Amino acid sequence: MKSEIFQQLLFRTAVTTIAVDGEIHEAEMEEVKSIIKNTAYFLDFEYDLTLKEIIGEINTKGKEAINSFLSSLPESEMSEQQKIILLDVILRMIEADKGVHPNEVQFLQLVKARIKLSEELLIIKFPKQIDYFIGGNYGVDDIFDIELNFT
Repeated sequence: MKSEIFQQLLFRTAVTTIAVDGEIHEAEMEEVKSIIKNTAYFLDFEYDLTLKEIIGEINTKGKEAINSFLSSLPESEMSEQQKIILLDVILRMIEADKGVHPNEVQFLQLVKARIKLSEELLIIKFPKQIDYFIGGNYGVDDIFDIELNFT
């Protein structure tokens, strides 16, 4: 996948992850900004307008926006390395506010089902977070079915 398209996908993934629990915590936004500022993933990426757009869409469409995002993942042509980066960003967002919400874990598992990485690779790449990947048994046809109510 081209880097510009991957940047957009990665950013949408990060913002969606922090929104699936119905709240966007300051610590989560700081982690998003930290990733943008301190990683090569987002070199020269302007995020302000895109951030407002994504949050607005999730705020108005709720779980429909989440499921639309999830349904786009199987069609994306990510390399194995890009898939690992995507999961790494999700995990960083999940752990950013020091509280792990069940919606975030469900979202991670739904993403995992769509991008199709081997269990062995997940264990090797994410040994400390492997518990997030197991259980739930979500598949490609499963949807995010929790209503989001932003306060």
